Formats: sequence, C-alpha cells, structure tokens
Amino acid sequence: MLSALLFCVLLGKTESVFAQYGFPKRLRVASYNIRHGEGMDGKLDFRRIFQSLERLRPDVIALQEVDSATTRTVGRYGLGEMADEMRYYATYGAAIDFQGGKYGVGILSRQRPLDVKRYALPGREEARTLLVTEFKDYVFACTHLSLTDEDRAASLPIIEKVASAYSKPFIIAGDWNDTPKSAFIKALSKKFQICTKTSVATFPADNPDSCIDYIAVYKRNGDVVRPGNADKNWASYRPYVNEAAVVRSASVVADAVSSDHRPVFTEILLPTPVNKLLTTEPYLQLATPTSMNVMFQTNSVCHCWVEYGTDSLHTQRARTLLDGQEVCFDIENNIKLDNLKPATRYYYRVCCMELLKKGGYDAHFGSDTLRTKFYSFRTPSDKMEDFTCVIFNDLHDNAACYNHLRSLVKDVDYDFVIFNGDCLAEPNNRNHAIRLIHSLADPINGAEKPIIFLRGNHEIRNHYSAGMHSLIGYYNNKTYSSFTRGNTRFVLLDCGEDKPDSIPVYAGLNDFTQLRLDQLDFLKKELKSKEFKSAKNRVLISHIPIFGDPERYKPCAEIWGPVLKSAPFDIAVAAHTHSAKFYPQGIDGCKFPVLVGGGPSVKNGTVTVITCKDGKLSMKVLSSNPKTRWTMDLK
Repeated sequence: MLSALLFCVLLGKTESVFAQYGFPKRLRVASYNIRHGEGMDGKLDFRRIFQSLERLRPDVIALQEVDSATTRTVGRYGLGEMADEMRYYATYGAAIDFQGGKYGVGILSRQRPLDVKRYALPGREEARTLLVTEFKDYVFACTHLSLTDEDRAASLPIIEKVASAYSKPFIIAGDWNDTPKSAFIKALSKKFQICTKTSVATFPADNPDSCIDYIAVYKRNGDVVRPGNADKNWASYRPYVNEAAVVRSASVVADAVSSDHRPVFTEILLPTPVNKLLTTEPYLQLATPTSMNVMFQTNSVCHCWVEYGTDSLHTQRARTLLDGQEVCFDIENNIKLDNLKPATRYYYRVCCMELLKKGGYDAHFGSDTLRTKFYSFRTPSDKMEDFTCVIFNDLHDNAACYNHLRSLVKDVDYDFVIFNGDCLAEPNNRNHAIRLIHSLADPINGAEKPIIFLRGNHEIRNHYSAGMHSLIGYYNNKTYSSFTRGNTRFVLLDCGEDKPDSIPVYAGLNDFTQLRLDQLDFLKKELKSKEFKSAKNRVLISHIPIFGDPERYKPCAEIWGPVLKSAPFDIAVAAHTHSAKFYPQGIDGCKFPVLVGGGPSVKNGTVTVITCKDGKLSMKVLSSNPKTRWTMDLK
C-alpha cells in the first residue's frame, strides 16, 4: 500500500483535483467603481479599465457607477464594450435615469447567468439597486450603497433577506461607502465574511486614504469555529472550520489613473456542499480474515476516516497514515481496517470533512461532516468455510451486457466478485478510470462484497492505464497474486499485452516479458508453498488463456506452461477470446478443466459462479446462449 500511496503523491496533485472535479469551487472575483469610465486625468477610456481588470483573470466582476448611453459617455454603453473586448457576459442594473440614458451597476462574467434579479435599495441622494446574478454553483451580487448612514443601515436587512433565499453560496461586491471600523461594516460582518484586504485603502485612486470597496460572502452556516487549544501561544494557529469562503489571495490593484477608485480583487474557495463530497459508493478490497480495505474517491480533498465495529452503536475509527501524517492531499482514499476477527460481520460508514486549504501553519475545513449510511461486510474465515464467487470478464464498458449478466446471478448469494480483465478497459484519465470502477463496483454492491480486479490487456492500454494502480487494491501490491478462501487456493496471473512488446503501437513503453518472468519465479515459489500444498481446492485465473488460446503469440503458455501443466489445479478460468469454450478434460497438455469466458455482448457474454460447499468445489457458467452454459463438480 505504501508504494501505491507514494505513486499517488506523484500523480495526484491538488491543483489537478481542482481542474478535474471543480470542487471546491475556486473563484476569482473583482470589484471596481469605474466612475462611468472617466479616469483621474479626465479622459473617458474603457479600454484601460478592462485592461486593468483583465490582468486579474477574474471569473466575475462587479462594476459600479456604470452609464448606459448617457451624454457624458457620448451615448456609449461601456459595460457592453468591455464585455466584447474581454469576451465576458454583461448584465446591467440601472438605478436611475440619467442624461438621456441610465446609471447604475453592472456585472461581467465568464459564464452566462442562469437568472437575473434586481432589487431597489434606499438612497435619498439617488436611488440604489442590488443586481443579483445566479450561476450554476454560486450567486453573485453587485451594489453601490448610499452615502447616507441611515440608508446603508436600511439596505442591510434587504440584502440579508435576498442572500438567505438562495441555497448556493452568495457573494456580494461593490462600493459600500463606509470604512472597515464603521458601525455598518461591523453589522454587515455579522452575516457576511469580508474577503478583501481591508487594511489597504481604495479611494481616492491617486492618493487613497479610505477603504470603501469590498467583496464578501454570506455566512449561511453561521460564524467560523476555531477548535483546539486557545491559550495565548497557540490561539492563532488553531484550524478554521465553517468559513463561508477560504481566501487564497486578496489585493488592491495599484491603478491610480483609470478611475477615482482602485479595483479590489480576491481569489476564494467556496466549500463544497456536504452532499456532494462523496457521490459514489465505497468499495471493498484486499479481504483477509483479519483485515479489509475500504477504498473511495471524494469530489474534493477531505479529512477522511471510517467508523466501524461489530454493531453500529459501538465503533472505532480508522484512517490512513503515511510516515506519521494523515493522507489528505488528494481525492483517492484507501483506509485499512485491521485487527479484525475472522468470520465476523462488521458494520462501517465513511466520514469525510472537506479540507479546503492546508498551509504550513493553518488548516481550513468545511462546514460539516458527511457520514454515509452504515454498510456491512463479513470477514473470511481462517478455517474451512463455504463460499460463492462470481466472475465477470470482457465487459468492455458495455452496460447492457453487464446488466444482463448481473440479472443471471441476481439470486446468487455471493461472497466476493472477481473481474477477470477487460472490464476497466482503456482508461484515458483519472475521472474516466473512477467512472469505470464505479460502473462495475456500485451495481454489484462492492461496498459490502469484496471485489478483485485482475488486469486484462485492455486495462493496460490508454493514457491512464498505469494510474489504475492507486485506485485498486492489489495483494502484495502486485497485479498478480494468490490468496486462500476457506480450503481453496486462488492463483491470479497478469498476462500483460496480447502482442509482443516490440510492436510499434506500444512505442517502446512496455516490458511485459520481464513481468511474465517475474511471475514465473512467483509461480515456482507458490507451487511449493505451504498454503498451496495444504489447500484442498485450487483455482487458476488469468485473463488471456494460458491453455486453450487460439492465437499464435502465446508467451504465457511458453513461459508458464511447463510449470503449470502438471500442477494440481481443479480448474483454470480465463477469458479474452470473446468466444466461450469449456474443456472439461483440459487442453494443450494441461491435466485440469479449462474454462474460457465469452463476451462482450448480451448474446456472447458469460458469467461464472464458483461455489465451495462442504469443502467441495463446483462451477456453473450462465449465459443467454444454451450452448455456453456449463455445470461441473470439480471435486
């Protein structure tokens, strides 16, 4: 597991998590009172305004004192001009009629708003407005508040009411005509978290002495919590929990000319809704009589643990530590439940708390903990026991085939599942790989029935094939392995590709010859091992048939065949050819039955059920084709 986790360090950068999954939502926000486009030099120049903003690469911008077709702007619509230049969407909110046109506020956004609303706010010197735009993941509002204390105070409950009506994060920005220590800003801060740098003045632009421009986020879940030791030495180092947003950076742009205000900017992280932290099921890997691995992927980096016990009321916690540190830098999670009792039913649930930011001396957590429902599993016995195993192969992302085969085993009370290759075919990126895994694991109840993924040649192909290792639990951290279930020994082999390493399509990136030679050493040791010799039943599983392969290129048969032909296996289960065959007397010189599963269609697909009852092994092959249905008592 250590190697897999270290491999994850190399592949799973936090930055890529943002890019792939969009959680937590990273937002770059700017606000600018543009004084209708007129700078401190008296020139009307919208180009230098948008150039000042463009350098910030904002996702959304709040603009105040925006004219539309007025005399002083020579009939121009500055908001639209800037939107065209920056390739943003423009949303206008007029507050008053002015000089033959309109005067108010505006919003520029990379995304098209889903909805727009405008609310009147008090202003005795001039009417004010609150412009609200709704997007997929958040709501953004802009306002320019009154110069009068009473009007600003009267505006606050209106703004709070609007903000509280949305279930999405609500961000508001603008020129609020008041300073950070004023009664109004203090009152606003009870309900809104200010995300800009209030220690830096924003007005007047040429010689600023007052901060009156802000960006803030509504505190939907109340105030921030600072758990931990609050004594004077450690109080400032305590973690942050329940922030409305986590500020990654904040600045006031040093533009002294383009307007009479300076632009303010912040980059924030919006906490992921708790119900979106985990949207797939966990899946069980690496089942042993005394341990079980719970694997799952969150949609954002989280502090994760598993609560488990022999009932759901008395539980203990497990988490993954690497050299003393909890592994919480990526979305992939692999938590081992250890020191379990054999043949015992356990109940567990996954718990996740978003970790939005972790610095050298600060940690910022989301507002709440997601806790899944309780699942259950039974550990294998360390003695002889009955079991049933279901084996799928060559699904090739064919949902119709998989659904059909699952319907054939719907009444089978299976204990674990093996996917014998070409079921997680050709993953092109991590998102695709995760989707492939859950398209198989979730429908088969992988949260409660352990799963074994054996590589086929199509799992080896495509850009992310090597990345699959960190998403799958492999015994002894190898793609080939052996394990004992009851009195039965299972030997699983990884055949690699079905063509020579030297062919051009592999671009010199493969060396499966060495992998096969490594497995030859493994097989020689395995066949001499106490576990293999003492087993009553023995099952050999590989994706490409070692025996019964019709292809000319048969490196596995050549390298492993001499060792395996006379080995005391009860059956070999293979796949790959897409044509189901059964050789009850063996083939190609082997002395045990050989099954080759079919696929990847409803017509040709097969599913294999291996059962051990009272120590005796039997096999049943199910399909929609009567000619590829077989039943056999193996001992």
